[in-house]
Amino acid sequence: MDERAAVTDKAETFLRGLTPRARGMLVRRLESDRAVPGEIDARRRLILEAARAIAASRGAAKQATAGGVPDMRRLVFGAFEPYVIEERLTFPARGFVTAATLSHLWAYACTELLPAEFAVWNDPSAAPPPTDEAARRAEAARLEACLFEVLARHVEAIADEPKRQQRFMSRIGGEVARQEVDDMIAVRDRLDDLPTLSAAIVHLLDSGPLDMGLLEQIAAYLAKYPHTAGWVAGGVFRRQSSAASLIAFAKLLAQGETARHIRATPAAAAFVDLGFAAADRAASRFLTILRSGRNAADAVRQIGVFRSVLNELAVGLDVDGDGWWQQRMIVIKRRFSEMLFAEFDKLLPAMRRAFRMQETPHPGPADGAEALFLCAVFAAAGKSRDTLAIHGLIGRLTPLVDQAMELYALDLPTRLRSLDGEARAAALSAVDHLIKAAGFLYGEDYASHLRRSREQQLKAARPAA
Repeated sequence: MDERAAVTDKAETFLRGLTPRARGMLVRRLESDRAVPGEIDARRRLILEAARAIAASRGAAKQATAGGVPDMRRLVFGAFEPYVIEERLTFPARGFVTAATLSHLWAYACTELLPAEFAVWNDPSAAPPPTDEAARRAEAARLEACLFEVLARHVEAIADEPKRQQRFMSRIGGEVARQEVDDMIAVRDRLDDLPTLSAAIVHLLDSGPLDMGLLEQIAAYLAKYPHTAGWVAGGVFRRQSSAASLIAFAKLLAQGETARHIRATPAAAAFVDLGFAAADRAASRFLTILRSGRNAADAVRQIGVFRSVLNELAVGLDVDGDGWWQQRMIVIKRRFSEMLFAEFDKLLPAMRRAFRMQETPHPGPADGAEALFLCAVFAAAGKSRDTLAIHGLIGRLTPLVDQAMELYALDLPTRLRSLDGEARAAALSAVDHLIKAAGFLYGEDYASHLRRSREQQLKAARPAA
């Protein structure tokens, strides 16, 4: 085995042992670290090739699996698909089911609950050959009915046996997952009604004069089936994307304006709980973005959703009148603020790495992307400083960011006149990231000013050697 093959083999063995996130971080670091000797640079390229090959092979495997075997799990849980979320919430609310819970429940059915019926769909080599869509859906309906019938009997059988309950919870993902499974069992027979109810509530809120007859029908249904209220609220929020709509209907249902009135009506309280869960979900999505991907547009979008939902909750409801909701508001705000505190600690060092040209190492694309991401988050958070309870931090950090940006805006474009080769390419990339960061922080007018400055420096003749 030659040296190249040996390095590649070791790299693939090491990289396959990493999580996708850790592998991504390593790749970004290798891509940005240009100041290395030639021999090490050659090995770095081999490691990068191995990482990309692993990513490509995993993508191909997923495509092959998806194309060969019907996704029976998705079909079995298809009725719950509109309510499925990826995020784990600090305050779980009825009306959401986490994807992890469905995954654990499917695995439990395959290994312990109904292995003869379900396990075959986990093995591509043993799965029945693909048939037409109608046959697949009929089989999924049969499996779904069988699963929930056996699951309901199992939950009832272990109700008075703490050890078996604990074992069941450990198999399906914990206490929150157990509550979600109980909610799914309770609401399953009413799933077909939920979209109609959600649409009726949206119509009721948007139709002008209040239709008391329709309100009474909805209220009667929710009184008869109170466990459906959170799921109906989830449907309303998906249609309206507004916590204000949830609060407005909760007040109609409770026949009162205060948090105390709403709390006294469980179905109405479920609508407010769903509003807090929506804010909680935005915070969880933001955390996911911070941990992987770090896409500026996605992060800014979640900050906006979080601000909007919390503002609507605070304006539409006297949150201080209910200790439980007040505590939720405090905890959710604190959680988001702590994430921002940690990110803002990185802001000035990231700007220094991305926008300050020195001998070596030069700023790389990864440095610029990180600085751009943090500047975008800082600018978006500044518009939400009161909602997020970070007014003091923004106030202290803003002058430092302004001073740093002014310095880099004066220094970095002028470097283009004297640099060449790799240093010039690095400076051009850094200026491009600086312009984008300026757009986030100060608007398009200032970004245009920096863009003109860059063009002037590029047109200026460099001094003769």
